[in-house]
Amino acid sequence: MALTATDLFNDATTREIGGVGPDQVNLIVSDLIGVQQMLSAADPKINNLSDLHTHVIINQLNEEIASVENANAPTTGTLTLGTDLGQYVGRSINDIHRDIIDIAQGDTGVQALFNPTPLPALNTPPAPFHDNAAQTTFITQWIQDSNHLGQMATTIENKGFQGDIAGLVQQIQTYATNSNAFDQSQGGLWSARFWNEFRSDGTSGTAASALVDGLQTHNAGEVNAAVEQLAANSADVAGNNLMADGGSYASVVAAAQATAVTPNPSSPPATTPPSGPADPGSPPAGPADPGTPPAADGGNHLVADLIALLQGGGQASVSAVIADLAAVAQAAGAHNNNGVAALLSDLQTAAAPAAPTAASPPVAAADAGTPAVETHHSPFAETGHHFHHMWG
Repeated sequence: MALTATDLFNDATTREIGGVGPDQVNLIVSDLIGVQQMLSAADPKINNLSDLHTHVIINQLNEEIASVENANAPTTGTLTLGTDLGQYVGRSINDIHRDIIDIAQGDTGVQALFNPTPLPALNTPPAPFHDNAAQTTFITQWIQDSNHLGQMATTIENKGFQGDIAGLVQQIQTYATNSNAFDQSQGGLWSARFWNEFRSDGTSGTAASALVDGLQTHNAGEVNAAVEQLAANSADVAGNNLMADGGSYASVVAAAQATAVTPNPSSPPATTPPSGPADPGSPPAGPADPGTPPAADGGNHLVADLIALLQGGGQASVSAVIADLAAVAQAAGAHNNNGVAALLSDLQTAAAPAAPTAASPPVAAADAGTPAVETHHSPFAETGHHFHHMWG
């Protein structure tokens, strides 16, 4: 019978308990790579919280593999994924391995793919880490961001993914980048204990990537899972750390969850141009699309003024048509365009009454029954905002 991801992980557990000696490194790494490959093949896409938990495990295995590979390296100056864990490489292996088991044991959906054997409880539960001033400042902001970014994403999702998705995506990516960089800069015991929470391969990095993907692909299940995971992860970190003054982060979490944060408003929708030539005999159009700004008044009178001009309306009709065109150009956003401005100026000059001459015969009135000019749809400008996002 072929080995499963659970079999391979349990084998790695047994070997790690016995100690990660030089002779065990390759065997453990082989087991963990096998687990990673099997889970990636079984769950390629995040559509719900169980999927996201599976991908958190897949990514955290990168950190555990790197730690195992450096378990026998010198205790100082050896970088593990860019971080100097010093003498605490063993602690990182222990924390990541246990966290992976806890994630699976807490989610029956994950257990359908991967159900590792639990480890015995620790004789002494780990004490909360007493943060220094810089760590306190970072975690306080990080807790707020973990919750507020999720709130903003939920607002956009609830509005049918209408809003400034690109702007929010940029904020989420900045959050994930800063989180990874801060953990990498700490090193030592702090990184050994918490890099599977803060790093790009950790819980917050994986959830942030899922949130970006869900927003860009309009995947509500992925967005909901990422929002829930970011909030839960912030609460978990808050419970495992103390502020520099010895206080709890509980009030920070409560305030972040209670604060209603809304995203930036979306860019205005594109104005929809008329679909065809205007027909003077057509009935009035139906109610305007609420998302389409109303046309300028000149657009409503242009056809009538053109008809009046063609029926011999004279200079007054000419001036009215030019005013209508100027209004339509302004509504379309083209009134500041040099070419449009020149065109309107030329029309105005050409329409100015000329001094009569003896050689100028009177202009015959147009036959009201025969249109001299066929009116065609000719918008001055078309404004469009196209948001096409791809994330890999």
